[in-house]
Amino acid sequence: MKHKKSYWRIIAVSLIVILVMGIISSAVKTDMGNILIRQVKISTRGGTLSGIIYVPKDALENDGLGNYTDKRPAIILSHGYLNSNAMQDPNAIELSRRGFVVFSMDMYGHGDSDLPNATDDPTGTGAVLGALDAYDYVLTLPYVDTTRIGFVAHSMGGMNTGNATALTAGFYTLEDKLLNMLHDELGVEITAEQVAEQDPDAIAAALDDYERGIYETRKAEIEAEHEVRPKGIVFMGSGPGFAALTQAHQVEVAGNTVWRDLQANVGVTIGLYEENAWLMFGANADGINNSSQIPETTLAKSLFETGESNVERRVWYSVNLSDDGEPVQSTILGDFDTMSHTDSTLTEAAANGTLRVLTQPAEIHMMNHFSGHCTAFVVDFYSTVMGYNNGELAEGAQELTSDHQIWLVKEFANGFALAAMFVLVFPLMALLLKTPFFSSLKKKPLEPTVSKRDKGFWITAIALTLIPAITYMPFFMLGGAPTTYAGNKSFVSWSALFSQEMSTRVMIWSVLNGIIAAVVLGVRYSVTGKRQGLTFKEYMGINIRWRDFGKSFLLAGVTFVLTYMTVAISSFFFDYSDMRMWVMAGRVMTKEQFIAWAGYLLFFLFFYTVNGAVVNSGRMKDMSPKKNMVISCIINGAGMILFILLNYVYVLIRGHMVWNDFGQDLFLAVAVIFPIMVILPLAAYYSRKLYEKTGSVLPGACINAMLFTWIVIGNTCFHYSLIA
Repeated sequence: MKHKKSYWRIIAVSLIVILVMGIISSAVKTDMGNILIRQVKISTRGGTLSGIIYVPKDALENDGLGNYTDKRPAIILSHGYLNSNAMQDPNAIELSRRGFVVFSMDMYGHGDSDLPNATDDPTGTGAVLGALDAYDYVLTLPYVDTTRIGFVAHSMGGMNTGNATALTAGFYTLEDKLLNMLHDELGVEITAEQVAEQDPDAIAAALDDYERGIYETRKAEIEAEHEVRPKGIVFMGSGPGFAALTQAHQVEVAGNTVWRDLQANVGVTIGLYEENAWLMFGANADGINNSSQIPETTLAKSLFETGESNVERRVWYSVNLSDDGEPVQSTILGDFDTMSHTDSTLTEAAANGTLRVLTQPAEIHMMNHFSGHCTAFVVDFYSTVMGYNNGELAEGAQELTSDHQIWLVKEFANGFALAAMFVLVFPLMALLLKTPFFSSLKKKPLEPTVSKRDKGFWITAIALTLIPAITYMPFFMLGGAPTTYAGNKSFVSWSALFSQEMSTRVMIWSVLNGIIAAVVLGVRYSVTGKRQGLTFKEYMGINIRWRDFGKSFLLAGVTFVLTYMTVAISSFFFDYSDMRMWVMAGRVMTKEQFIAWAGYLLFFLFFYTVNGAVVNSGRMKDMSPKKNMVISCIINGAGMILFILLNYVYVLIRGHMVWNDFGQDLFLAVAVIFPIMVILPLAAYYSRKLYEKTGSVLPGACINAMLFTWIVIGNTCFHYSLIA
């Protein structure tokens, strides 16, 4: 009875924490109710593009006839590969509370968006993955100033939004477009000198009255079209190497070849310890494999038009117009940190779409979307480019400085909610085990037989700690997919049940390590278990009837549903707040993700069954249970923690990952490990606690499989479309 009351108290406290953290998260996201937040689902390409829109309520002021009186600039946010829109929450929060309308999209195949069959191939250089559809949607919003729309995107999001910017903003100046019209539609011969002069009106003055009338009509149309284009893009941990369409190149203007840059303002924030410099800025082509040398790359020099000079960090550049087919040296306008957002040289360059600026905080790739530095950069960049921050800066608005940030409060609230959700799991299962239906699962566990002085145990423990880390890369590559940008193939074909590249890779690694661990335990059993008179099933903790296995699965299923409901309810009531800390999250799943969850579940169940046997084979007769529990949790996660530490120590020393020295980019393999470092110690805790209650590893294996398969598959992308 005492334990029962204790469990109820833990559940009550956990639910209160989840409730309070949800309220705090909602308060931050809505700026205490001043921001309207809604989920948007757009029917496109036979599927759905999903996103979260943030609308300052004062932007909705109108004359009662549907005419909005205070139209706002808008920013479209895009996350990177394997993520969802929630990763852009810091930028969404800070921009919306400064008066911007924000649409935070889920790329196709990510988050809540479908993967339409008609979408671009995500490996193609022209892929946009929903960015154009998001832009077209924002153009329809009556409270948005359609001449002031920009993008902010992380990693792969930089590819899709960068390419979308190139396809909409283009490479032609307004004058180029008018010269093309004179040449193509009115048959006017135009010289290279006239293209360089950029004065189509002077050429049109020589036309007869009829043709000049056509010119004026078409000019008005072209000017109106030219005004409505993306005004800027911020690459976060990304760049023109990924968004190939953004690269400056030669174009034809009225039959003359000239060099043109992207006609949009560009900001770049990429870490000094960025793992993907080879991709984002084509560093390998320049013999560079250290992201701190990005300013020296050919693509950086081309983006900023610095000629042979390296790009300076946190300096405003303005690219200049070329008179011929060769690029022209850009102009340095001044210091990013000291120039006013309303400086006339900056506002003029911003109006022409020629601003460029680079910053490199001391960060790795995945820290970009959990960074006060990057968020401040985004705010300052668009305060300048849009001339807006808490109002029109040209009209004397009192701006909210970029260092005034509150998003971290929301992130910690989500993190505490996630922790409270994990705390719920064991008390729920313990209470369910007290019910008549599940009580038959309660059995006395075997007495611990291992001594802390048992060298054989410690040798086994060290081996099973290191083997998962040592085998991670080869098994990760073996678990590739039929089509993957990394080029690794797999024997697992795309299907509704196996639709995710990274989940498939982790599954293969888990299953193969489960087999290895089972073999090691088998050897250990033959040495020690038989002497104790135990069967192999007893030694492994799986000596139960099929009926009890079914009950164990049902016990875990009920617990999982109750746990999952806390996330679903929190998202529903608290403005789509999921439970997350950085890259680890529990989020509401889509139908496609539920199907994938079911597909991967049985394979992860095998892994967690063997893992549970490993964890519980370490119970010691001469060590306190609490101390032994801590050691077991540490051992279970130590290999992968050590793997991450060694990788990033190498990055700090060499400026790139060790795999680059072998001609391989395996950053994504490392990125996937971060949640696993938390999952494995937690799995050990659940497994041990439930073994002590039931004498079996299966209840713990079942809840671990259900819970952590959800964590794995709910926060990545899928590659198999369920749309016929």
